[in-house]
Amino acid sequence: MTTIEDKINLFSKILYDRLNEEKEEKLNKFNEEAEIKLKYEKEKIEELKKNTQREVLKKANIKANEIVAKEKLNKQRDILALKDKIIKDTISEVKEKLLDFVNSKEYDDYFMNILKKSLNEVDHGKYYVILLDRDIKRYESYIKEVIESNSHGTIEVKISNEDFIGGLIIRDFEGRFKVDNSLCSKLEESKEIIGVKIMEMLA
Repeated sequence: MTTIEDKINLFSKILYDRLNEEKEEKLNKFNEEAEIKLKYEKEKIEELKKNTQREVLKKANIKANEIVAKEKLNKQRDILALKDKIIKDTISEVKEKLLDFVNSKEYDDYFMNILKKSLNEVDHGKYYVILLDRDIKRYESYIKEVIESNSHGTIEVKISNEDFIGGLIIRDFEGRFKVDNSLCSKLEESKEIIGVKIMEMLA
């Protein structure tokens, strides 16, 4: 069965191709601008070679090296800014895909499976199952059925104060134990993977 991590990775992959085209265009522009500046400075240096003495030429070479180093630094800064923008845009668009997902029929199976699985994995005790209000209303009878059939102690349903997209959070009554199976946490966990893939794309 397709996991939510697989779905997030699929959403990300769909965006990579489009973002890669944007990245290539911007990197080409960075390279072209740097090349133009370097070419201009090299031409100036060649002119100095013909018309100045050794000491002046030495200073010109130092200046040229400074310019090359500065352009490399600017290019690196531009690449890092582009990387941050692509990651931010990717996460934003994946979140939009997840919002579409929670309104789909496919989410029904996901929610029912994650609720049952999460409750079966906790030890015997007293727990709150924290859910979004729309999921409580949508799956009210199923939630009641699963809780009544669960033998892990006392289970109470609470409405979340935060919109974590979908899924659920389990917390014990004392607030010492927490299981976060929300879609928001799954997306957060995927940020690092998305970041690595985007850095590979920019390499």
